[in-house]
Amino acid sequence: MQEYEARPLSDQRYELGECCRWDEQRAELSWVDVPAGRFYRARASDELSMLHSYQVEGYLSAVAPYAERSEGWIVGTNQSISHLYESGALEELARPEARHAPNVRMNDGACDPWGRFLVGSMALDIAPERGSLYRFAPGAETELLLTSVTVSNGLGWSPDGRLMYYVDSGPGTIHTFDVDTAGELGEKRLFLRFDPLHVRTPDGLCVDAEGCLWVAFWDGGEVCRFAPTGELLARVVLPVSRPTCCALGGESGTTLYVTTAWEGLNEDRLAREPDAGRIFGVDVGVRGLPINAFNAPSTR
Repeated sequence: MQEYEARPLSDQRYELGECCRWDEQRAELSWVDVPAGRFYRARASDELSMLHSYQVEGYLSAVAPYAERSEGWIVGTNQSISHLYESGALEELARPEARHAPNVRMNDGACDPWGRFLVGSMALDIAPERGSLYRFAPGAETELLLTSVTVSNGLGWSPDGRLMYYVDSGPGTIHTFDVDTAGELGEKRLFLRFDPLHVRTPDGLCVDAEGCLWVAFWDGGEVCRFAPTGELLARVVLPVSRPTCCALGGESGTTLYVTTAWEGLNEDRLAREPDAGRIFGVDVGVRGLPINAFNAPSTR
């Protein structure tokens, strides 16, 4: 098994850094600080060079680019799915969790290979089975894909688009779904389960060009690479306990970027983890997949 050590790239520390994404068209890294309602864009190599940041009111939990990059991003905010323009203007497109406001908010999300935005939700108090998973497409009603979710989290697709990975952090599970040629979900199967009583909880993820899965482990202090069979292939060790999400990109395409958090750490743990909340990076020698964009032309 391969092992790597990630190092901090950012000076700033984020309370709940999340939704780490590499956009190869823009050649930039982006991420959010969920409770701060901020979205960040940066040039990334051996260090981060901030390009721009955006502020919204309340929570900002998920971001995906429009296929036409000048149109901005589709985002998950509070109970809504919204359009964030490059100017910083925000336009609400749908409010799937309106009935549960303000106790449930949107959480992690990503676009599928057919250009539709999938985004999940969670209760603010992490109450079991209060969350859902939704799918939003231009000109269509928001679809409810899954109910009785606790903390809807990482999403990713295999290189051929025929398999979707999905994390529910509450029970510590990663499931796979068969996906047909129209992008519809089929059979659901358990891929991996991690005992939440052992604290180490799967969070955000990304899929590499070889079809392997990189998973950030909240309170585990590591990102792990799994084969499609579930075999553990590699570990990226961090000097902080709460990695949240990861993305492959950078100039070489093989840098694993990792967002982390200091949310919920007491003073003693913060003193032991001075880098908690920073963005980390390490070259892992494998490339990622191009980011899926909103309303992108289908290639299937």
